[in-house]
Amino acid sequence: MKSRENAMYDTTKLAKFFGVTERTVLEWCRKGKLPAFKIGRKWKIRVVDLQKMIDRKIHTSKGNTPPHLL
Repeated sequence: MKSRENAMYDTTKLAKFFGVTERTVLEWCRKGKLPAFKIGRKWKIRVVDLQKMIDRKIHTSKGNTPPHLL
């Protein structure tokens, strides 16, 4: 049984998750926009790393909200 911290997504699952093409996800991986790594020829992203990235983006966007919009 896989623990959540060891679970990984591949580019196909990530494309569905983000609602983009797999080619877009591959480009994000190559450019370092996703916390991805390669195993052989395949890009993988650990679920916990993706969650951390999303949490940081949510936190950052909240910090940029003008006070009158809070």
